[in-house]
Amino acid sequence: MSPAEGGPSPGAKPVSASAFGLPTLAALVVANMIGAGVFTSSGYSLAALGNPGRVMLAWWVCGLWALCGAVAYGSLVSRLPMSGGEYLFLSRLVHPAVGFLAGWISVFAGFTAPIAAAAQGAAVYGVPSGVESELTLTLTAIGVICVATLCHLLGLSIGTGVQNAIVAAKLILLAVIIVWAFFFSSPDVWRGAPLADRNPHWLPESPAAWTVFVGSMSWIALSYTGFNAAIYVAGESRDARRLVPRAMVLATVAVTVVYLLLNYVFVYGPPPEQIEGEQRVAAIAGKAIGGSGLAGLVRVTITLAMASSVFAMLLAGPRVYQRMADDGVMPKLFRSTGAAPNTAIWVQAGLSIVAVSVANLLQLMKYLGLTLSACGALAVLSLWWVRRKIPDAAPMRWWETSAMNGYLLITLGILWASRTEHVEEFVAMLGTFALGIAVYAIWSWRESKAD
Repeated sequence: MSPAEGGPSPGAKPVSASAFGLPTLAALVVANMIGAGVFTSSGYSLAALGNPGRVMLAWWVCGLWALCGAVAYGSLVSRLPMSGGEYLFLSRLVHPAVGFLAGWISVFAGFTAPIAAAAQGAAVYGVPSGVESELTLTLTAIGVICVATLCHLLGLSIGTGVQNAIVAAKLILLAVIIVWAFFFSSPDVWRGAPLADRNPHWLPESPAAWTVFVGSMSWIALSYTGFNAAIYVAGESRDARRLVPRAMVLATVAVTVVYLLLNYVFVYGPPPEQIEGEQRVAAIAGKAIGGSGLAGLVRVTITLAMASSVFAMLLAGPRVYQRMADDGVMPKLFRSTGAAPNTAIWVQAGLSIVAVSVANLLQLMKYLGLTLSACGALAVLSLWWVRRKIPDAAPMRWWETSAMNGYLLITLGILWASRTEHVEEFVAMLGTFALGIAVYAIWSWRESKAD
């Protein structure tokens, strides 16, 4: 049976006893999802929407979007249970050029830039205020990347063990923050309200308001995009057809609940003028509700959240490049005969360290949200080709079809609204896709000349 028919791919390795189980797969999804976005985006959302109720509605809709995506991606991996992510699905089910395009986007928009941004976020919140400087923050961010790289290179069990420990600590601290805010704060400290001179109703009142609302979902969607992280290591998972889809759904539901609780605290805790357009909305809300004690706890939690994102993306990203190298659309140096793609890990770390000097979370959020959402939509759309490419694959069930359609519909709405609300980021997204197609054409031409 060929790879396109669901059989083993060239260079595929047998699943070992130390392969990823459900806890590690779920932790990988949680680590990828809970990063910089949830702690920063609601200040910008409030500035755009003017009403905390509309901000919460946007988080609800994006949560539904992510859950639909998790079910749809689970449908893909249950029929093609190998590592490689969007590249694998699109190259096997649609066309190698489309798969290369997804892999190309993964290199930069999917992993390199987010790793750099997460490492910088860990440095911003982790370095004490009295000693912070541009050099200190840069070196700290590079240090976070280097520690994560070393852990993964030392062995799969060490890298995943450290990551799982960080994720567990992060979730415990998030639970403490939520309990503190809801059960141990005075009702008088909750001052959230619509901005002055803005519509007080939580539901958008006109087509123009709906366009702004859907457009604002582009950067909120970035906080949810890690829902599919488990697919990148499916080939190294135990019982991937069953455990990977389950891990994505369970983790996505759990993270969505955490997001809704956190953002209620963020937008209804402090006065609206304090968080309007602010990046450190979590720290501001923590101080407003719980004083310096809760603010300090929030700072530690965000540092751990950022660090765990670096660990998770350094684990997932290199598996995509390894798969592309096995298929001959990336240099052979990314191939690996061992259990881990060590060369790809080194390269990913190097690219991320270079990006630390230029990556800026404020500039990247809209671009990354749009680009990754569009790439995800392409992957989910490939479900239409499953039965054609894999004749013996199980037919789509009604909930899988519903999830696919729901994910595609919401993504299309975000992209449509963003073409007028976020013109520069929309053009940058199109440019990324166009450049990827050009690179594939050049690569294919060189390979044909070499043959």
